[in-house]
Amino acid sequence: MSNEAVGEPWFRAVLGVVGATTQHVAPLAGGSVNHTLRVERVDASPIVLRFPVDPLREDEFPVEAWAMAEAAQVGIPVAAPVLHGVEAGIPFAISEYIEPDPRPIEQPWAWLGRYAVAVGTIPLDRAPVSLYSRFGPDLRQAWAAHLDYNLAALVEDDPLRRDGAYASAADVRALLEPLTREEVEFGLAHGDLAPRNLISRGPDEPPVLIDWGAAETGPTPWTDARRVFRWAFVDGSITGQEYDEFVASAGLGSDAARRTLAAMTALHLVDVTRWARYRRPDLYDEYLSQCRAGLGRIREEVGRA
Repeated sequence: MSNEAVGEPWFRAVLGVVGATTQHVAPLAGGSVNHTLRVERVDASPIVLRFPVDPLREDEFPVEAWAMAEAAQVGIPVAAPVLHGVEAGIPFAISEYIEPDPRPIEQPWAWLGRYAVAVGTIPLDRAPVSLYSRFGPDLRQAWAAHLDYNLAALVEDDPLRRDGAYASAADVRALLEPLTREEVEFGLAHGDLAPRNLISRGPDEPPVLIDWGAAETGPTPWTDARRVFRWAFVDGSITGQEYDEFVASAGLGSDAARRTLAAMTALHLVDVTRWARYRRPDLYDEYLSQCRAGLGRIREEVGRA
């Protein structure tokens, strides 16, 4: 976190709302998306304050606050949301601080697989409009439109192919087209089911699931499982055993499910690269590289399946 932020008027104003000052602020380990701080208060329990690292990032905290409140209603332990808003143009969120138990979580990936299924049961009747994609709140129809859009764009004069995201439009279409025939359920996804987002409460209590800022809708529990597939077989950041523990708990341990996750991962790589070309050109080269490398690894994985 930038030391300048602590001295900013907006920062002091936010802390003042919850009865805190800048005297007892300490950074917490976390991801790269948000600055995350533990803030002590004199007459109340400590809190966690977060605000985005990327000043261009959209305000995800309203969706996060809704998702955490709804998750608690279906029995998922969460850090209760306290407040969120925008101060001086900077989005922020405040939640309760959960003191971690020093004992490690046993089989965290199995917990994450179970949570992927539970998240999909959260009702969406009061969901924020911003949770949905540009294709609308009818999730089955939105998924079909999402597939159609991406398949239609896969032509030989596609700018993504020209720029090196992939070599053959026909090959990528062949990988994605089985998704149009796949029967899946739809609902909420957490968006970042990883051990770093679990807080231990000891061996006799289920861990707390935090960081709901990437929540989205789509096929469930497939959307969360697709990220785990990518970490295992594209990025190589988790082991095959960790992947197996997750998909077994999520009910997606079959070979057929693995092929579906490979296709969904390929779809996501192409889709976000196209999004970057139009919406975040500053990220386009990075996404092109990830797409090219990722599709290559997915083809290898599908060939082994």
